[in-house]
Amino acid sequence: MNRTISINPPPVDKKCMCCGKNSSELKPFGKAGDPLAGDFSGQILIKTFRSMAPEIKDKEFLALQKNYEKYDDFYQEVIDRFGKKKTEQFFFQDQLSSSVGASWECRDCIMLDDDAYFTTKFGEVKNETDSS
Repeated sequence: MNRTISINPPPVDKKCMCCGKNSSELKPFGKAGDPLAGDFSGQILIKTFRSMAPEIKDKEFLALQKNYEKYDDFYQEVIDRFGKKKTEQFFFQDQLSSSVGASWECRDCIMLDDDAYFTTKFGEVKNETDSS
């Protein structure tokens, strides 16, 4: 009896982890260059690795972060400027954006840059300090 074991099987529900479309709705990858280098012909989902959260885009936080050495207690400085809740959100998002995780994606989503990926996956991404 000949058995094969797939080390990296696609998700059980066989949906794109970005757009959420079911495999029955997706167009398979083509030969090399359609859209990726390498022959993924016939595959519906391809495993890739992405940041787990979008990068922080709040200008005031980024300016503060860039000059963190100036402060005796950087964390406290951020709390003083943004409050404890937003500071914890910033630090958590910063950690997640520096971490990567596996993502099974269709031929349309695998080509998206990070901003388009997170917009497709979660809708419009908004920083906590952005005004509504």
